[in-house]
Order: sequence, then structure tokens, then C-alpha cells
Amino acid sequence: MDDEDLLEEAERYISEKNYEKAIRVLEGIELPEAYALRANCYYSINQKDKAIEELKSGLKKFPFNHYFYYLLSLIYFNDKNYEEALKEIENALAIIPYSFEYNKLKGKILFEIGDYENAYNVFAYVNKLKPDDIETRLFKAECFYRIGRYLDALSEINRGLSYDNKNPLLHFLKGKVYLETGYYRLAISEFKIVLSLKASAEAYYYLAVAEYLNKEYKNALDHINEALKERPNDERFKELYSLLKNMNT
Repeated sequence: MDDEDLLEEAERYISEKNYEKAIRVLEGIELPEAYALRANCYYSINQKDKAIEELKSGLKKFPFNHYFYYLLSLIYFNDKNYEEALKEIENALAIIPYSFEYNKLKGKILFEIGDYENAYNVFAYVNKLKPDDIETRLFKAECFYRIGRYLDALSEINRGLSYDNKNPLLHFLKGKVYLETGYYRLAISEFKIVLSLKASAEAYYYLAVAEYLNKEYKNALDHINEALKERPNDERFKELYSLLKNMNT
């Protein structure tokens, strides 16, 4: 078997989640694809250090392989090592600055370290590359929400909803914006939409908060009870329940 055949065989084992066998098949192959596949296999079996070592070995042989830098950045990002993640994605972008995936990851890293303004700028560029990417639009709106620019956040949310008006995350953030700006009835409406699309304890909790602020105490008590069914030990839920219980007795 030549190297190309072995790569194909390894990919078959990977599709079957037989990562150890794939690693054995790839042993000794020094093609770029082999380094990437071995790294992904090691990462999939929770051997993060070996995955990093594999990619760094690949970079010694192929120093301009932007995909290796991207994979390294992903590993560090998932490990919450944002400083290293940012360094590696910058290396990838130095080689291929127009990449949708690389820029999107950079935006996520900047968002996680709290650099919301620069994160927004990156996400804005990403949306130019792919206007209908809803996740990016959500991140843009979240950046504005985090720095208190609620009208800008609302504008971004509505742009996202023009592409997908049944996205529960967009409606959820829209409800939170209405909460922050005192439009409690509108917030209630948004959280009810969220629950109709994808029920969750968090959505019930926020609905209960909005109803409490709108002085709908009975409804709020009913909905915080729904939240507690899923997460009975959540301190926020228990605190709101106690408050509402006293108000409804």
C-alpha cells in the first residue's frame, strides 16, 4: 500500500471511531494530512499533549501549513488557554487572512477574553464573508449586549432573525435585551417564543424573572417551578422561588 492508500484506510478507521488503529496505520507517514489526522486521533482519545506534539512536529517539516496552526488554536481554545489560542490563530491568519473559519475562531477567542469591541470587528468581517451565518450574528449581538449597547444588540438580533426567525438563541438574547431596557411584556413574549422552540430551565427562569418584574406573580411562580423541575439545586432558581412563594401566600 502506498501512503495515499494508507491515508484512506486511516480515515475509514477514524469514521468508525477506531482511533488507535488509525494511528498505527498512519505511523511513519510524513505527509501533511498524516500529521493532521494523527493529531485529531490523539485529541479524540484525550491525549491532548500528543496531539499538540504531532502538530508542532508537522510545523517543523511544513512551516507554512496554516491548518496546523488552526488545529493548535482549536486545541488551546477548547482547553481555555486563550493566550496560546490567539497566538496560533494569528499565525494561521498571517498565511491565509481571508479564511472564514480562522477569522471566526479568532472572534470567539477575543469574545472569551472579554475584548468585545475587537471581537465584534472580526465577526463583522466574518459576516461579510458569509452573511447568513447565524452564529456569527449572534456573537455580534452578544458583544453589544455585554458592553451595554442594547439598541445595537437588538439591531443585530433582528438581522439574524431575518435569516432564521425560529432561532431560540436569538430570541433568548432578544428577551434579555428587553429585560435590561425595561420592556418586560416584550421580554415575556420573547421567552415564550424560546420555550415554544426549545424548552429549557434557563428559559423558564428568565420568563419567571420577566413576569415578576411585570408584577405577574402567579405566572412567575408557575414558571420558576418548571425551571426547578429540571435544576432543583440552582441557587438562582431557589432564590426566586422563595421570593415568589412569599408573595403568593
